[in-house]
Amino acid sequence: MKISIGGMIASGKSTLVQRLGKALDLPVMEEFEKDDEVFNTLLKWLYEQKTDVEMLLQIYFIHNHWLNQQKYEGNFIVDRDLVEHWLFAQHNLKRMPTIMNMYNGVFHAYMNQIKKPDIYIILDVDWDNFKNRVLLRGRDQEIENFDKNEDYFRSLLKDYVTKIAAQCAVYDIPYVILNTSNKTEDEVFEMSMDAINKVK
Repeated sequence: MKISIGGMIASGKSTLVQRLGKALDLPVMEEFEKDDEVFNTLLKWLYEQKTDVEMLLQIYFIHNHWLNQQKYEGNFIVDRDLVEHWLFAQHNLKRMPTIMNMYNGVFHAYMNQIKKPDIYIILDVDWDNFKNRVLLRGRDQEIENFDKNEDYFRSLLKDYVTKIAAQCAVYDIPYVILNTSNKTEDEVFEMSMDAINKVK
């Protein structure tokens, strides 16, 4: 069984993944290694709005995800599946339609080469909760560039759940949407366990 957990930045996704991994005794495929210098540098450049970073970042996302997934067999849990990287690309490459078309082809090829989730849990969050969580978790690159990227964050949050759900429908991936706004970590964990138990 493959369980994927998705959601907007600071939605509680990674915390939930770790709790579910321990509770279900499943290996966890993390989104990126904490010391991934390439990922951290590219993300920093994106938030700083440096030019010509977007395509490199998006291709690195999906290629790195595909490489990591080759290490896992059987039952495992994934922190942000490949589907979500498509949404980030839609926003980051929207002013480059030709490149976006190229990316869509590459993305589709990768999607056809990975194991699809048996359940995709999508964490929803409202703007106020999102902003508070970003500030609380204290990542410098997000906080220092928050005002500069507020329009980007708002646009991404507005599309997040609906477009990820739409992609799940395209690729025939079962999904459930959980609203995490004003919910405790324990409440989100219990809702997730209920959803997983229904497909076991």
